[in-house]
Amino acid sequence: MSFMSLGRLPWRRQMKSAGLPEDWVYSATLVAEVDRWRHWLADQPGGTWLLCERNPLTFCSALLALWETGRVAVLSADDRPETLSRIASRIDGQIPPYPEDGSARSSSTPPAPTKLNLHDQALILFTSGSSGEPLALPKTFSQLDAELQVHSRLWPLNDTSAVVSQVSHQHIYGLLTGVLHPLCTGRPFSSLDCHYPEVLAERLREASGCLLTVTLVSSPPQLSRLPAHIGWPAPGSLTRILSSGAPLSAEHAAHSESVLSTPVIEIYGSTETGGIAWREQRLEAIWTPLPGVEIRDDEGCLALRSPFLPSPETWWRHPDRISLAEHGFLLLGREDRLVKVAGKRLSLAQMEDALSAMDCVAAARCVELGRADGRLGVIVVVSPERIPHEHAARRALIQRLRSALATQFETVTLPRYWRFVEAIPTNAQGKLDRSLIQRLFNDIDDQKAPRWLTETVNNQTVRTLTLEVPEKLIFLDGHFDRFQLVPGVVLVQWSMQLGQQAFGEKAGFSGVEQLKFQRPLRPGMRCTLQLTQRPDGIAFTYESHEGRHAAGRIMLVAKEPTI
Repeated sequence: MSFMSLGRLPWRRQMKSAGLPEDWVYSATLVAEVDRWRHWLADQPGGTWLLCERNPLTFCSALLALWETGRVAVLSADDRPETLSRIASRIDGQIPPYPEDGSARSSSTPPAPTKLNLHDQALILFTSGSSGEPLALPKTFSQLDAELQVHSRLWPLNDTSAVVSQVSHQHIYGLLTGVLHPLCTGRPFSSLDCHYPEVLAERLREASGCLLTVTLVSSPPQLSRLPAHIGWPAPGSLTRILSSGAPLSAEHAAHSESVLSTPVIEIYGSTETGGIAWREQRLEAIWTPLPGVEIRDDEGCLALRSPFLPSPETWWRHPDRISLAEHGFLLLGREDRLVKVAGKRLSLAQMEDALSAMDCVAAARCVELGRADGRLGVIVVVSPERIPHEHAARRALIQRLRSALATQFETVTLPRYWRFVEAIPTNAQGKLDRSLIQRLFNDIDDQKAPRWLTETVNNQTVRTLTLEVPEKLIFLDGHFDRFQLVPGVVLVQWSMQLGQQAFGEKAGFSGVEQLKFQRPLRPGMRCTLQLTQRPDGIAFTYESHEGRHAAGRIMLVAKEPTI
């Protein structure tokens, strides 16, 4: 099928499933779901509606129903309760997990429109950014349509194409490439659990079995961890790999192309600007502007005019430094981030460079925390053998790094809050965003929480979290004066809270089984918490360099969904 503008409701064209399993989305099932949501929305207020849903069919059908009923969809950066609560006052409603059964309603569903006004607002995207409150970024249908038409020209989908996405549809890149482009071309797509390599391989086999070739929508975090040992389909199953969110290293680009036997195309852009440029690293490192995008050098930084911006004729300055080339530009990194700490002017980039030059530091990221004292936080990457596992070792490492920094910076500007990791945590788009920064430093104000450092997705049902026990943890009081330790009930509580966050579990607590406490967990200690999702609850295990500390199974009872 040919490309059709969003304004013409391309999803209402009949599209067959081509024999694909139910985890794939195509119009035969999509339109019926859209109509269910339209019927449910008939008695609801208009305006802006929060849509935060992991299931691609539910997300897509609710999104299209909002558009067909003249509403604006609000997409949050993530589904963490803290994020949603911060934008709750800016919405008129929220899409529930399931629509009510429309058969009991007295209202009739208004007919679907024949077209959408491209000048109307389609979305409000909330990006967490690197500091401050969530930033609302509105997008019109015209902006989305302009970018989709560029995608269809550069990376067309034909009658034997399918799309598989490893990227969240809550973000503009995943929405455009993984959902809207296949919708506008009448092609099936799948993203349910595809961020797991085993599921991705299965989706590729499903498409290949139906004589379809796949465009894979991915990002640096997924591509950098592609295992070579999985039984990937034969060469030819993939047409192309798209990657965005951050520049992909040449090593990881080559690895991805070797494992999946197809070229990687990187798309450079942001939520604010939309797409800006693209490249294939195996051919050259230079970024080529997307059709219609004009670029220029603005005192060493990128400036652009683009049809994907709210004001296409206005030059927009991007904080990335560039070097212009004959047919595009090279990215040179972010411009110096200048802040004031205790009234002193400080370059965060300069301090990061100073830390990274130390023999025990692989990388560093300084962050503003927005605290009343104005002091900085810093995330320091060190090798596994240098990671501090006890309070004394951590304190000694901090003192060593502060002493080295004190030779170049005023003492009052030095970071106060330190986090030691083996790699900088990133979200699905390959970025250290505000939500991750908040998790890393949450224990400063929440004295009931563990110090969260990283989270590893082992597979669909297993997560491994790296934690530290804060020295000021309130639960240490009374346990005990001469040998403080974390009470067992707190370890169970942490397991349940973190497990529910990791798996999106909404069931209620009903008990604990096979509970064992083997070693005390003391203040300042570093440990891993392995969480395993089970049909009846969540299993947990705490371990450190000393061995196992605790293990058990939390039993959960399902709650009835509320609308």
